Amino acid sequence: MGRQSSIRRLPPEVREVISDLRERGRTIDEILDKLRELDVSVSRSALGRHVKQLDAIGAELRRSRAIAEALVKRYGEAPESRTAKLNIELMHGLISKLMFSEDGRQVELEPKEAMQIATAMQKLAQASKQEVDREALLKREFAQKVDRKLAEAEVTLASEASSPADRQEVLRRIREDIYGIFS
Repeated sequence: MGRQSSIRRLPPEVREVISDLRERGRTIDEILDKLRELDVSVSRSALGRHVKQLDAIGAELRRSRAIAEALVKRYGEAPESRTAKLNIELMHGLISKLMFSEDGRQVELEPKEAMQIATAMQKLAQASKQEVDREALLKREFAQKVDRKLAEAEVTLASEASSPADRQEVLRRIREDIYGIFS
């Protein structure tokens, strides 16, 4: 590993000021002016590199939010499912990001680091399988519920629904019981 940048060696409070200013859309020169007010000396180029990294992190967070929204649309609103899928997707992204340097070259890992990444990937695969199994179980349970309600509805239709209005009422109850659709 190379040595830390001059910005990374600054106290956390100063780095937080830099992040806050950048989040509010301040330019590098405006941030430099603020740092001078705080009696902190950094080079413009070091700050530029740091701001570039902050912007990349911000872009990655926006991308992660977009993934979360897409997952919600794709998998529904169940918060546990959404969170699990999002975490799995994010971890895959982070591991991929760890494998390459900022200039796109593949990173050489120490054996311990390679083992840790392999373990993380194995755990992600297990989490993905658990999530798939959980979804399959929920689908089976829902299908069983639908089958029970439809069987009850058939009996009800046969015994109670003698007129079209009665049939409409039975169908309304089915929509409410099975699908949670209230009219």
